[in-house]
Amino acid sequence: MRKIDLTPDETLRGEVLALCQKMIQTPSVNGMDDELHLAHVIAAFAREHKLDVEMTAVDAQRPNVLVHVGPARKETGLLLVGHMDTVPVGEVSSWTHKPFNGVLEGGRLYGRGAIDNKGGIAAALGSLVLLKQKAGLRLKRPVMLACVPDEESGATGQLGIKHLQEIGKLAGKGAIYVYPDLHRTAIGHRGVLRLKMTAQGRSFHTGSLAWQDEDKSLNAVTGMSAIMLALEEMTFASMPQPDIFSRYHTVVTPTLVQGGAGISIVPEQCEAYVDIRLVPGVSREVVEDSVQRAIDGVIAARPQLQVGVERVTYIPPTVIPEDSAIIQGVKDAVVDVRGTPPEVFVSGPANESYLLNEYGIPTLTLGPDGQGAHAVDEYMEVASLYQTMEIYARAALAMGRL
Repeated sequence: MRKIDLTPDETLRGEVLALCQKMIQTPSVNGMDDELHLAHVIAAFAREHKLDVEMTAVDAQRPNVLVHVGPARKETGLLLVGHMDTVPVGEVSSWTHKPFNGVLEGGRLYGRGAIDNKGGIAAALGSLVLLKQKAGLRLKRPVMLACVPDEESGATGQLGIKHLQEIGKLAGKGAIYVYPDLHRTAIGHRGVLRLKMTAQGRSFHTGSLAWQDEDKSLNAVTGMSAIMLALEEMTFASMPQPDIFSRYHTVVTPTLVQGGAGISIVPEQCEAYVDIRLVPGVSREVVEDSVQRAIDGVIAARPQLQVGVERVTYIPPTVIPEDSAIIQGVKDAVVDVRGTPPEVFVSGPANESYLLNEYGIPTLTLGPDGQGAHAVDEYMEVASLYQTMEIYARAALAMGRL
């Protein structure tokens, strides 16, 4: 069968680029801005191009936007997913271009969210327009774009992906999470385990005889310091795991600590957090047991110190089979547009694809090229925006045949 020309024309290119600029100019910083205004920008573009749109929300100020194209009353083929929130911008004076201006310069579009995740959402919307314009009659299954809120707070999916699953709106033979990079596609990621530790001692005046003669293990800050140093030295034996994870191992990183009430007061309490990145060969239970043994070892040398541990985050490691249809569909689409297939890998940082995988929707990542996600001077390569539109459209046709 002769392939459909899915190259976006100049009019659509201009519209999608303008949409991406407008999205950047609509701040959606997690913890500062709700996603509602951005959701309306996305929905307005979709409706203007005669795409089917619906919104659903746990929190009305933080909705999900679902955009559909293709035959109704059939199971979704390709699911495209992008998050609408961004991380903060940091020190604005460090940016070459102001982070919410959406400046175009030298073939790049600058601004917070340019590639994480607004460029990918814009490309996905453009791909749905392409499919409606050029391939509507060949779409055997509908394609859906899910724009979700609150990913940057920890990828829990509570307001987005989990909600969509609970109300029966989440479906697909395979999914693309629209994270940046057309050269590589992540088919999995390491897991995340975050623990909060609270050390309890007793306060004294640092100049008192009582403290001079007291057991120094009552100092919660020095006790916690000993624990954090012990955790930093933890290692785990290599265990059988998928070859694609071979470059990774479990990493334990103490990250936050807070304690003490004054410079002349022995600190009676200290809180600390540890961030642990997991690989499939080492279970959460094994890591938590090892952390507790390290804490117990410190307490044995500091018998008056009391320490509690609380799990605050757990995201399991995930990977989809390398023969998954979505992988082949994306590879073929990238070859059609760019000439060479993307590298297949697993990422160190985690994302919401683990949830989609748990729900039976094999998910990988692919999106426009650029740099600066979670950093200053974030930008997207404009030419890659147009390539991504076509790649998503071709992948949708491939997934629609399953």
